[in-house]
Amino acid sequence: MDTRKLLCTALTCAVLFSCSTTALAIDDDNHAELFRPIIVQDGMELSVADCVAAAFKNSPKIRRQKYNLDIAKSNLGIARSQYFPVIGAGVGYLHQNNSNSRYYDLKYRELPNVGVTVNQLVYNFGKSTAQIKMEEFYKIGAEYEFMDSLCQTLFEVKLRYYELLQQKALYQVFENDVEINKKFVQLAAGREKEDIETANLNLRKAEINLIAAQNGGAQAKINLDNAMYLSSQPSYTIKSTPTVTYDNDYIYGASKATTKNFEPENFSFPLDNAVEIAYQNSPDLQVLINTKHAMEQSLKYVKRTYLPDLRANAGYGYLNTNTMSSNNGLTVGVDLSTSVNLMELKHNIKGAQAQLNLADNEIDLFKKDLYFQVK
Repeated sequence: MDTRKLLCTALTCAVLFSCSTTALAIDDDNHAELFRPIIVQDGMELSVADCVAAAFKNSPKIRRQKYNLDIAKSNLGIARSQYFPVIGAGVGYLHQNNSNSRYYDLKYRELPNVGVTVNQLVYNFGKSTAQIKMEEFYKIGAEYEFMDSLCQTLFEVKLRYYELLQQKALYQVFENDVEINKKFVQLAAGREKEDIETANLNLRKAEINLIAAQNGGAQAKINLDNAMYLSSQPSYTIKSTPTVTYDNDYIYGASKATTKNFEPENFSFPLDNAVEIAYQNSPDLQVLINTKHAMEQSLKYVKRTYLPDLRANAGYGYLNTNTMSSNNGLTVGVDLSTSVNLMELKHNIKGAQAQLNLADNEIDLFKKDLYFQVK
């Protein structure tokens, strides 16, 4: 699977990803291979998709962004709940004895005392609407942050995977180089002293390069283990890819080289469009844009905080005492109220405007940085 296909897979499957490692609701079989639960064990041969699937399963960073997304969804639900009625209910019992009263007034009893009330927000001049929109944009931003965690994990795994392939190829090259220089040492026997010393020197250099390649391969495997968040270091191998086909093709002593076809990766878009494509597909940029939209709604909310809330309420009460048979009560009311600290409101508006300006500047800075990276 090539880079573009993996990236497309991560972007399209991000919203479908679940932190559960036992069941994932993904319809496309091609995408499901990145999200299947996989346990890396000794003796396995892993592909790029296998390593990405293991990283998606094990990554605490992905789970953290998934939990942040759950919190953002919860905050949106709380903001929307302002339009739901507030229901109150109560029941009570009271018994009172008086020692200094007449015989018919020695005690007083309420049995029972019941009340039910409903309080409904009717209109608050767009304050709740602005808050709901703000939380919606934060939720969208959290979705893109979740998607970004998938992309970062995918890219890190691919980088470490190809580094391990590179170190494997270097080890094979230097291993052959050692064998070649051993042959030169044999051929130099009986010749001039300088020839023998040169042959031995080249052999030592080849052996040093082989040790360095061996250590580099061990470090590359550890880096890949870490990218997959493996708590242990199982002994596995990785498969070659269409763009990295070298597998000891020029082994010393073979009568013929066994090379595999190299399949170059071609861009499916004009390079002139690369920057715009990066702008459209960057999760980080989308997070900043939606954060800016949230700041715009926050500014609207702050500017409207001095406007009143219009509420309607209704209630029913029932009282039964020992002095009267019963008492039923029904209340209906409409309330329009507000309170504001004008100095606090002034500075809150300034702070919200500064936050909006900061968001604009962050978007501009990120687009410039992304432009330079793509170029």
